[in-house]
Amino acid sequence: MYDVILFLKFSRVMLYFVTIFLSAFLLFLVQPMIAKVILPDFGGGASVWAICMLFFQALLLGGYLYGHGLIKWFKPRNQFIVHACLILIAVTFTPIAVNTLSIGSSPQMTILATLLFSIGLPYFVLSSNAPLIQRWFAYDKPKTSPYKLYALSNIGSLIGLVAYPFIIEPFITLESQLMVWSVAYWCFVGCSLALIAMLVVKLKELRESSKDHQSTQYTVTVIPWIGLSALGVIALLAVTNSMTQNISAIPFLWLLPLSLYLISFIICFGRERVANRQVWLGVTALSLPIGILLFFFASMFSIVAQLFLYGFILLAVCMLCHGELVRMKPDSKRLTLYYLAMSVGGVVGGLFVNFIAPWLFDQFIEFPLVIWLTLTTLAVLTIVRGNKSHALTQFGLPIYLIAAAVGFVMLNNLFQQYDVIAERNFYGQLAVKDVTVNGFNERRLVDGTTSHGTQSLNPANRDEPLSYYRRGTGVEAALSTLQQKGPINAVIIGLGAGTLAAYGNKADSFTFFELNPLVKDYANRYFTYLSSSKAEVKVSVGDGRQLLSRYDENDIDLLVVDAFSSDAIPVHLLTREAVALYANSINDHGIVALHISNSHLDLVPLVFGLAEEANLASVFAVTDATKSSDNTAQWVLLAKNGDVFHQPTIKKITSPWPSSTSQPVIWTDDYSNLLSVLK
Repeated sequence: MYDVILFLKFSRVMLYFVTIFLSAFLLFLVQPMIAKVILPDFGGGASVWAICMLFFQALLLGGYLYGHGLIKWFKPRNQFIVHACLILIAVTFTPIAVNTLSIGSSPQMTILATLLFSIGLPYFVLSSNAPLIQRWFAYDKPKTSPYKLYALSNIGSLIGLVAYPFIIEPFITLESQLMVWSVAYWCFVGCSLALIAMLVVKLKELRESSKDHQSTQYTVTVIPWIGLSALGVIALLAVTNSMTQNISAIPFLWLLPLSLYLISFIICFGRERVANRQVWLGVTALSLPIGILLFFFASMFSIVAQLFLYGFILLAVCMLCHGELVRMKPDSKRLTLYYLAMSVGGVVGGLFVNFIAPWLFDQFIEFPLVIWLTLTTLAVLTIVRGNKSHALTQFGLPIYLIAAAVGFVMLNNLFQQYDVIAERNFYGQLAVKDVTVNGFNERRLVDGTTSHGTQSLNPANRDEPLSYYRRGTGVEAALSTLQQKGPINAVIIGLGAGTLAAYGNKADSFTFFELNPLVKDYANRYFTYLSSSKAEVKVSVGDGRQLLSRYDENDIDLLVVDAFSSDAIPVHLLTREAVALYANSINDHGIVALHISNSHLDLVPLVFGLAEEANLASVFAVTDATKSSDNTAQWVLLAKNGDVFHQPTIKKITSPWPSSTSQPVIWTDDYSNLLSVLK
């Protein structure tokens, strides 16, 4: 009998661990999975992940609010019954499937609605699990701290994140990933119901009152919980946006910052002494000038350097915020209120980055701003609490923060002095700048930190195509070769300043597909390539791949793929399935021109591999920078009939394939590996 009792106790303890681990694992495993499924429907932009994170934070808040209310207003037995019923209802929404909904013209609301109807209730149940399990653990074992379970929960979350890019994504198709996740969710349901059944049996031994009488007089404490949590989430999203706008919006670059965010929780809740306030205050103070440097000059650093510096900044801010949160944690009776306040902070941070910051700023200023605000918050908390602090912290830190703010404003004024206009929307940060380069007066369309089109301000040269599209480049050779045979039908994915319209002849048809409506507006208002073109020019707003798949005519002479978000490539435009669509869209004598100029990625082996697999003829064209143009332009031309590449115009610009093509790379809609194309 004694052995049976021991076994039951051990089984119950193990169920606590397994259930909370599984819920956290599944909670974070599904995030990149679902985001990757919907990413192509929204142009592959960096902001998709930020909106997804807002959704996840909002449902986490809903789950914590539900858990807090359940604990506060229901007796333990009724808590178990209500939660078991919710679990059983949620399981009817599995296996999960994703169908993109359309909610007006707002991509943000469309993403939120799609996620809600795809994963909403199962995710809500997972979100509520951590605080409930910890509170039930406190019922069961009042002498043991439940916060250790929170550290275990974050370990499960971290493993879920790491598993996706290295174990799940490379070997399992997206459709199968959703089914595998659903099967694991059913295992979680089984463990949860088993734990609830065991707790019901033990109910008679519980001495907990029917309600947790939590005082409402905790405003002074709750506000810092919310504020510190919000700062951590703002740092997470701001760093992720900054990284992906210049590299690529792929799961690996979403998960690296989120992993560091979770690691800070694991360290702070598992080894509180490591989160020393003075140490991390100093590290965060050091990260402030680094953040300002990255804000202005990130594109000048290699990808590895960027990842290291962004990661350093994020870890410093999160260790400072979360370390302070751990020092303020309450006893177990206020545990659900504590987690509820933290989740409110998460939603506040998500709302700030996704809605408030784009409304307040026309740049991604929240990135350096969150470092400054974190240091300011810690300085204020130290003064308000009357904590003993070094004179350097008490007097030096405020002076340092004032100097940093003044320095940033001065640098930013210099950076913006050439702006004609600058705005920011869901798709990124856009500006028109009038600059003088090597004695030439030019107008540039700048997306993030990358020029997406240049036009001379000299009226005599206004119709001359410049930059990556200048004469002597691969795309110009393709255009002139096809135009020698008569009028052409050209489709261009990516508008930019509309530079390619300058090559249009009378009777030519040029159709541009552009994701960002602001780009269309700027190309028409501040550049003249579109209006002065001799060709018939049309601009359609939407994702290029989706618009191409619905294009009425499948007799395209020239298809140009030139879609970038800042310097980042939309991955779904460079996959096996995308190239197959391109090949089906052109006629037998047509050409596909792929623009692959990139500061950080070597896309040559990727495009070479995709062309080989699709059995398409291909040539590589590099046009080096000159005095009048500081851009080296790289283009790859593909064709069904390789004879077109024997034309003198194309042979003249053809370059030897680089040695990197000896190891060709293949990306698919289900799998892409950024590491395979790093320079």
